[in-house]
Amino acid sequence: METDPVPGSPTRPNLRLQATTFPGYPASSLSPSFKLDEGYSDDTRSQPDKELMPENVMMLPDWVLSQSESDRAELAYSLLRSLSTPALVAVVDRLNPLLHMDPVVKLPPELTSEIFSYLDPRTLLTASLASRSWRARILDSGLWRLLYINEGWKVDMRAIRNFEQEHAEAISPLTRRARPQYSETDLGEPKLKKRVPPTWLASRSNGGDITAEANGLGSLGPDNEGDHHMTDANERRNSTSTAPSSLPQPPSFLQPPVKSSLLIQCPNGTVKVNWVHLYKQRRRLEANWHQGRFTNFQLPHPSHPEEAHSECVYAIQFEGKWLVSGSRDRTVRVWDLETKRLWYRQLVGHTKSVLCLQFDPSPEQDIIISGSSDRSVILWKFSTGKKIHQITNAHADSVLNLKFDDRYLVTCSKDRTVKIWSRQELSVMDEDYPRICKGGGASYPSYIVDLNEIAPNMLEASIANGHIKSLKPYTHLMTVAGHGAAVNAMQLLGDEVVTASGDRMIKVWNIRNGACMKTLMGHEKGIACVQFDSRRIISGSNDNTVRIYDHVSGAEVACLRGHNNLVRTVQAGFGDPPGADEALRLEAQEVENDFWKAQQAGVPVDLGPRALRRAGHYSNTAGSRDPRNISALGAKIPPGGGGSSWARIVSGSYDESILIWHKDRDGAWSIGHRLRQADAAANAARANLSEAARAAVSAQAQQLQAAQTLLALPTGNGTAAAAVPVPAPAPAQAVEEMQDQETNDESPPSHNANPTSDPTGAQETTVVHDGHHPQPGPANAPNPVAANANPPNPQQLAAPNPQTVLPPHRQAQPPSSRVFKVQFDSRKIICASVDPRIVGWDFACEDEEILEACPFFQGL
Repeated sequence: METDPVPGSPTRPNLRLQATTFPGYPASSLSPSFKLDEGYSDDTRSQPDKELMPENVMMLPDWVLSQSESDRAELAYSLLRSLSTPALVAVVDRLNPLLHMDPVVKLPPELTSEIFSYLDPRTLLTASLASRSWRARILDSGLWRLLYINEGWKVDMRAIRNFEQEHAEAISPLTRRARPQYSETDLGEPKLKKRVPPTWLASRSNGGDITAEANGLGSLGPDNEGDHHMTDANERRNSTSTAPSSLPQPPSFLQPPVKSSLLIQCPNGTVKVNWVHLYKQRRRLEANWHQGRFTNFQLPHPSHPEEAHSECVYAIQFEGKWLVSGSRDRTVRVWDLETKRLWYRQLVGHTKSVLCLQFDPSPEQDIIISGSSDRSVILWKFSTGKKIHQITNAHADSVLNLKFDDRYLVTCSKDRTVKIWSRQELSVMDEDYPRICKGGGASYPSYIVDLNEIAPNMLEASIANGHIKSLKPYTHLMTVAGHGAAVNAMQLLGDEVVTASGDRMIKVWNIRNGACMKTLMGHEKGIACVQFDSRRIISGSNDNTVRIYDHVSGAEVACLRGHNNLVRTVQAGFGDPPGADEALRLEAQEVENDFWKAQQAGVPVDLGPRALRRAGHYSNTAGSRDPRNISALGAKIPPGGGGSSWARIVSGSYDESILIWHKDRDGAWSIGHRLRQADAAANAARANLSEAARAAVSAQAQQLQAAQTLLALPTGNGTAAAAVPVPAPAPAQAVEEMQDQETNDESPPSHNANPTSDPTGAQETTVVHDGHHPQPGPANAPNPVAANANPPNPQQLAAPNPQTVLPPHRQAQPPSSRVFKVQFDSRKIICASVDPRIVGWDFACEDEEILEACPFFQGL
């Protein structure tokens, strides 16, 4: 460096730099401070970074700023080399905020929420340990609400809004003055060094990070802890050990579980539901389903056996805290699921068995509709049980099933027809007025006007003159005939009605004109039950299978084999996330592409089932994607029907079992758990007994089992051993009387429930036509005490008669537990069977946190 004097001017140093090349910095000459705007900038610092520059930093002279970046870097390096070690550490400490950029702080909350939504919950919880800013964004309630919905779980938004309104706090002026300006959410945590200048704080407070406020964490004040700086996980782990318990903690699916509140308190006094907590509790509930953890209960409560139906229960439906049941004893009963007791008296009006029902407890509807073997349909007021209307002779034979919505009531019958009835007053100008379709299977009453054959001006004149009158509520609109056997089940959804019949066919009808839109075949025997969810049709049959069909193409996409008798009832929940149609279509197309590729490669995929079995391959049609297992092409849903990993199907059968089907890792359906109605009734009754009563039940069961073993042993002369005294739950005479009653029903079945004599299947038309089937034992007789049977009533245990002895051929047999109806929601399964007791499986397992969140959960 040299100093050259300049005449007429003050002396100043002239800096001359040698052309030196350093690694990472290209050699360059001096460049002017002004550059042509070419649409980009070499300055990699963003505007917020520039604002981080403190005001007390020394301003550099212009001649330094005019140098190239590489020259300035070399100058800075030379200056740093001249500093002492403490001064160098201070400079590095001041440079840390510039060198470590936290994207969560830089990006808007909407973008970070979208990014985080692609991560699984476990990864999110791990990432939340990075820093306070990460924790605030990851624990955002809106993010976990999106994750909840994307899992395919449904939620009752009306219940959530009502819950928030009930718990909202009205902030008074005194409370508002007493509240500090800023909520110190991190009070008590170790403080880090201050690295954020006031200018940056001002800009951040103006911009606002509203994520914390959305979580109820309060307004963010001066960030003295330096949330913008990413800390190490070990440091965070040490600091959180001193945090107060009031701080919101991330949910963890590891043990021990982290406690969390269902509500979040906002600074303005309002409360919001904590979706992080809801997600966690729903995940725990689903884990109970998969692992088979449950408790049993029964209706009525074991302490009140007098409230039970006197005969078998054919129909049930539950919603919220209410359950309605219909029985062979000709009554309809309303139960409170919280108390396991009758809500009010039994509803009497039918003269024969109640076979089907549906109810809506909402104040807008407040109705129960039931159908019976007496061919009638009765409407009851749900809140009071008062009969409000009756459709006498609704069909020519037993009413086997019914469904209704706001517009129509649809009934199906053993007389092979389906009928549509209005629920509101209808005029010919209404959209829901039936449109006559000629050439189909629908017939219409004479008072239904064919709008296609009358001119609009004539129609208006006829209405004005009173020649065409409005139809009263529950007026018959049309009759649909097309099945060749009894219509055992049906489902109403939108403008489509899906029916299942003993003729082995499923039909889809248009409810507005009665036209048959498609017919599905595949079952080998009569069909007993059906469900429709707009994408799939699920059915259970007398061929012991549950089958899944694609609604659009009619292709069979799965056949579930696990029962060994008639599948009487089925319900499915697939857990489709929002907008699943396109994803399902692409998934199905991928399976078909694999099929064609396998065929081109010479794999025997297009052979029939018998040829594949001869080749050593046993086809798995429960949803397998193996090209050799594909039985239909052109479906809009993949094999198995698609759905989320939480999907499940619950089916009940005459084999006295209930199967819970889950998806395995390959997406195929497999039996997760097998439940038995008799076991549930025994567990529910045993849970209500005292310790002494339980010991008596166990002793009686062991005694009876030992006696039966001795009776089966041969003696020296080849005869059976003599009878030993064993407790008998009921006299033989009572058993015979009940058997006679079962046989002499008011409308006995015309044939067995599982016919084999007719190869054409015509005799399967009444598979479940009336619900009446001769049983090997009485429906309402006391249960015998056996090792695998229900325990006796506590009143029976009070005074047992150990001297009663029955011959082997007169021993009372346990009543059949044939399952007639099952229904499940997010929390429980409830079953109706030959046993007059209604039993249930509660997967909440009496967990307080799950029970608190369950009112907001809905099914899949």
